[in-house]
Amino acid sequence: MRALLLAALVPLAACTAEVDQPPGDEPTGGADLSDGDPAPLAGPCSAYTTVVLYSESTSELALPKAFAQHADPCTRYYVNLPALSADKTMPRGDADKVHALGPNFFAMAEFSWGAWRDWIAASPGTRDWELAGKAFRTRMAAAGYDVAHGDLWAINEFPTTTRAGTDDVWTHEQAAVRGLAVGDGTLTVRGVVYLAGMGQTLQNFSVYKPSVEGWLQQDAFWSAMNSYVKWFSYEVYADPHANCVPGSNVVADAANLNAYLEHIPRLAAAGGARTSVATAYLAHHYLPLVNAAYNSNVGFGDNLIGLDDFIKFTRLQIFATHSWAANHGYPGRRIGFAWAPKNTTPAEEAEISTALAGSVARAYPMNAFFNLGKYACSTSGNLEGCGCTVSGAYNTRWDSFASW
Repeated sequence: MRALLLAALVPLAACTAEVDQPPGDEPTGGADLSDGDPAPLAGPCSAYTTVVLYSESTSELALPKAFAQHADPCTRYYVNLPALSADKTMPRGDADKVHALGPNFFAMAEFSWGAWRDWIAASPGTRDWELAGKAFRTRMAAAGYDVAHGDLWAINEFPTTTRAGTDDVWTHEQAAVRGLAVGDGTLTVRGVVYLAGMGQTLQNFSVYKPSVEGWLQQDAFWSAMNSYVKWFSYEVYADPHANCVPGSNVVADAANLNAYLEHIPRLAAAGGARTSVATAYLAHHYLPLVNAAYNSNVGFGDNLIGLDDFIKFTRLQIFATHSWAANHGYPGRRIGFAWAPKNTTPAEEAEISTALAGSVARAYPMNAFFNLGKYACSTSGNLEGCGCTVSGAYNTRWDSFASW
């Protein structure tokens, strides 16, 4: 039944999933050369695609290697290198392995919020968050990270108290990103911030949505993010059971999915003047970190589904993100993947990573954007390649973030 629905909706997808614009035009949230950096790089690129590749703890580079096989000259690939040593204040020393993947591959040193919190607490009164950020930049240089070349720092992750603002957390976060960006004063480098979102199956929004509304109105916080944070990456790990529902179709699945993936900037945009600072920042710096955690059911949604359906689900997330940008501007040409497969074989990981890399390469090619989202699903543009089907139902409560 689903295949028939998909076949019937393919012509509709071109006008429903994306606005009709000439090839080569860019979404308003992604037209900035170098994603907002003041000095664009020389070359043929009218805009840059940004792909963030986050891994939970693995020392392998399976996903970055797959993207290297599909590398686009106008796409920049940022590889998060999680700290693997006992002392997580020390950045991992594998930046050279990332650089070896190609000229558009950059390493991100992971700043562990919890580890640096303990570092500050170990010497009360003499250490603070700004000093921690500056110390980390020094350690990055010693570990082989080259910020002049394009390597970055990445905070993993802002605490969940961020949304409520308890324990003076906003002040601490502003100090940390300032220290990380400024370093020793030689070269200011904006980095990446991760923040864990709520699971897509959330039912009670009575605390979460008001907290987000209050957070989005903190102009000092968002001004600091604008000054020091290149991309604000919200962890939106969609659950296939809440999107790939029987009897639906890919266009409907993508719309349902986007209500979750984009709910933070969407709510900011709905806030009007009271959230104008947050809205302006997120329009050009929000980066959804989506689910690539096959066979995991802890922390990333319930991904205990068949391999074929999971691959279609990963493509659906790319198709949805691209389609939303085509109609709303944000998140432009920005997307990230949380790579955390569990109990998988090398062959399965290779199949997933290759499918992900190919999907992004087709949907975000050099100097073209509009009407290309369908190629996330397949080389022909047939949406069946995004047509995952597993048991479950939509959670339409995320639509409430369209308004205050």
